[in-house]
Amino acid sequence: MRISFPPNQTCGDWLSLLTAYKKYVKDDYSVLEIGASTPERTEALASRCRCLTGVELMPERKPKDFANVKYKLGDWQRLGEVVEPGSIDLAVSSHVIEHVPDDARAIAELYQVLKPGGVALLNTPNRKRLTRAMIEVFAGEKKFPNWEHQREYVERDLDKLLGASRFAGYEIQPVVFGLHGGPVFVYLKSVPRWWRKYANFWQVHLFK
Repeated sequence: MRISFPPNQTCGDWLSLLTAYKKYVKDDYSVLEIGASTPERTEALASRCRCLTGVELMPERKPKDFANVKYKLGDWQRLGEVVEPGSIDLAVSSHVIEHVPDDARAIAELYQVLKPGGVALLNTPNRKRLTRAMIEVFAGEKKFPNWEHQREYVERDLDKLLGASRFAGYEIQPVVFGLHGGPVFVYLKSVPRWWRKYANFWQVHLFK
């Protein structure tokens, strides 16, 4: 179990994504980060690769370049306009796909910029995470778009989205089970098999 107060950089979904990243990345890789993260998180990614390109949609959120990190303004749905097709070894995106109006197009664009054999790692909230599922028993199902989210996914939604893509294979992993939000985070890092559908997040590994 992980208990964190306050969460800072120790959020379970980020730690899980970083662990997966370390498994795939190599020193000579060109890495793509879709959606500007915190400087600390981007630096953690960039320290393990040759170069990192960050793509951010909103000008006011675009950070300054540093070390081996270069940022570009761009839309995930038109990724090929700012990233050369077939140029990326490993792509990472944390909590972005749920904001994108056309997620199928975003996945198609991601496929185009990856090299043959390239890998993409994404995470996103589970629409039926335990706390949400409990609230909806009394308040009814949440409707989307909501706030900034165009949608949230249950596992079968991701299966349908990714199964229709050109990727050669993919994995959908449940991440974190418990309370993961607000001032106190109390959760299991490993999701019990019988509670899989109530995990807080999904982590996706895509293989070109």
